Amino acid sequence: MNDQLRALLAANSGLPFTSINDDSNLSKDLGLDSLDTVDLILQMEDMFQIAIPDEDYQNLQTVKQFSDYLQMKVIAQA
Repeated sequence: MNDQLRALLAANSGLPFTSINDDSNLSKDLGLDSLDTVDLILQMEDMFQIAIPDEDYQNLQTVKQFSDYLQMKVIAQA
């Protein structure tokens, strides 16, 4: 799941997959603005078959935070 997330982030940011790490901040390090983030959220919802409420993703800033959140959502849905 972490590799799928990084692949999405690489595709959305235009950065190499290998340059994205757990501490990468979506806006500061990956250059994603709010519209990019909304698009990313929609892609994650489709890919992982989950719903991510607006109030949840607004608090997620780093790759690790997104990864942990996705794992929690997918496990809770199983």
